[in-house]
Amino acid sequence: MKKFGITGLALVSLIASCGDSESGAGGDGGAGGEPGAGGDGGAGGASAVAIEFEAVVGDELFVCGETYDNLGANDTSLELSDLRFYVQDVELVTASGDAVQLNMDESEWQLPNLALLDFEDGCGDLGNEPTNRTISGTIASGDYVGIRFKMGVPFTENHENPSVAPSPLNLTSMHWNWQGGYKFLRIDSGSVSPTDWRMHLGSTACDGDPASGGTTMCANPNRVDVELPTFDPATDVVVFDFAALVDGAALDVNQEGTPVGCMAGPMDSDCAPLFDNLGLAFGGSVPVGPQTVFSVLQGATLPQ
Repeated sequence: MKKFGITGLALVSLIASCGDSESGAGGDGGAGGEPGAGGDGGAGGASAVAIEFEAVVGDELFVCGETYDNLGANDTSLELSDLRFYVQDVELVTASGDAVQLNMDESEWQLPNLALLDFEDGCGDLGNEPTNRTISGTIASGDYVGIRFKMGVPFTENHENPSVAPSPLNLTSMHWNWQGGYKFLRIDSGSVSPTDWRMHLGSTACDGDPASGGTTMCANPNRVDVELPTFDPATDVVVFDFAALVDGAALDVNQEGTPVGCMAGPMDSDCAPLFDNLGLAFGGSVPVGPQTVFSVLQGATLPQ
């Protein structure tokens, strides 16, 4: 399997914030606005930015259809066949701490404040051959040292009709139902262990009636807030680590009466360690700490 190449610098673990409110696009970074005084940007016009993402399993690149060993609490082996997630509210952060929103280019992978990162290549039953590892857009010119974003779909878009939604919100494989909305994260596997395993993460405990305006709120928004305090968009890569996601989870054990793996159910104990690793509250609890799934690979040279 393909290993990472690192030019002079190591993998840096990240810090993620915990709070999430069930509201529309814009998140919690709007107050950052333009970069503050002191030469951080603003007056220099706009610059094009391409933010690179990669999916890994420990120190190996994620490859659709590959089998990975020694995963989770019981050293389970899984053949991974899907890995996709939505990202919203991408902001770059200046040295003075100001957060500036990235205005995303519109394409089949992106809307102005939303992108789909897709690392599977159709090896599974419900995937697609094209992949996407880049978020592109423009931002006020400046000296940026960090990045923050949410893994999720903004509330308004999350509860619209996918049959008339623009790409990348028109994928039925990434949608649950009108009330719950989209799967913010989808991971599927075949398995060489006794059971298959999968994780589909989205909002749960959503209220509303399609006859009177649709979903009005979700008790469990389940958007993952990520803040990477050290990030250079010109040289660094945002990394999603499946091995870190399942750290401490018994992947070969499934709570009786629940779907295989974790479908984000607040009563499914199989979800608890996964939510902890994402920095999410689970089953009425509070997050035990920051997320540990996303990190930065600095000065990376990744295999093709």
